[in-house]
Amino acid sequence: MLLLFANGASLARDLKILPDSVEAHYRIDFTVLGNIGKFHFKSDLSDGRYTLNADAKVSATVFSYKAQMTSAGMLRADSVLPSAHSYGYKQKALLGKKKQRTTNIAFNATGASEVTFVPPDAPSSRAVPVLPAHLRDVLDPLSAVMSLSLGNLAKPCDRRLAIYDGKQRFDVVFTPLRRAGSDHVCRVRLVPISGHKPGEGPASVVTGTIELVMRPVPKANVVIPLRVTVPTTVGTAVLGAEQIAITMPNQPRYTLSGI
Repeated sequence: MLLLFANGASLARDLKILPDSVEAHYRIDFTVLGNIGKFHFKSDLSDGRYTLNADAKVSATVFSYKAQMTSAGMLRADSVLPSAHSYGYKQKALLGKKKQRTTNIAFNATGASEVTFVPPDAPSSRAVPVLPAHLRDVLDPLSAVMSLSLGNLAKPCDRRLAIYDGKQRFDVVFTPLRRAGSDHVCRVRLVPISGHKPGEGPASVVTGTIELVMRPVPKANVVIPLRVTVPTTVGTAVLGAEQIAITMPNQPRYTLSGI
């Protein structure tokens, strides 16, 4: 999951120049199954408006999954202001039915304003109701990655992000765990707010500490997510960076080394 951008001629954040674009390729590993998939992330910004694109593919003996995600919005000082988010996926389990769904979220100045599902998907009567107050000042999942990457380079693990994915509203809390050279290792905690069924949801399958490795890149004024490790009830999933390319304003593209 990843990062951010900016046209230095038109956008400054605390007088710091940000990348025009970042492109990241990750591999997905799962316990004894090894490499089961890929995740690709691309960010661009022009005149203060950002666009994010991501795609994921997971293929295992009993399960396959493909997804595409896009987000758009604006950057204002330290604030990430999403305007639209789309998430579409197809999945197939060996003993289950094929599933295909698209979720679209629109945002206004106060937060998430409208959600549509194709096909329609009414909330479960067992789910904790999502109240209007829960949708204020929220980020979609991709914009949340951008916000995380634009955090304090000296203290990247001191964050709490309010996220809404169209069905569930939750907070992601980051706290410092340890240092690994120049990298920061964060403890990540998922806090369900609403939209989930009691006793269910992503947080319910986590069996230990979720760890996120973040690398500050001072010359780009961003923090790069390098690796996420998630211990679950059925094994440990790892999303690890294979290649990250950064393009600064009026400079050649360069690849982050040592990952």
